[in-house]
Amino acid sequence: MDLCPCCSGQLYKNCCQPYHLWRKNAPNAEILMRSRYSAYALRQADYLIKTWHPKTLPSKLAEEISDAKWIDLVIHKSWAGKETNEAYVEFTARYRNKNGKAERMHETSHFIKQGDHWFYIDGIFNV
Repeated sequence: MDLCPCCSGQLYKNCCQPYHLWRKNAPNAEILMRSRYSAYALRQADYLIKTWHPKTLPSKLAEEISDAKWIDLVIHKSWAGKETNEAYVEFTARYRNKNGKAERMHETSHFIKQGDHWFYIDGIFNV
């Protein structure tokens, strides 16, 4: 039994897999963030595309996700935005680039909810 890549400590089948298989929708932005991280780690471009708001979706996403080996994820905090359908998640993700160099990404991601679905909008990189 494999642990979920999102570092929740749960088994993948009980954590992010039901979202990846569209058996249920992420109930909040933090869960969507975790499931998207797992999708990067497992190279599931379709899930990333479907959970990225169409207005901000990059054109070369599939090429970008194949280069990194994701190591771990730490969620620092998550909070609601000014609007009821808006939320933010601050996290740090560590990965190895295609040359094997360890790097980290510290980001505050912006999400919105439309209907029953949360979508990633964009993020601000923190130094």
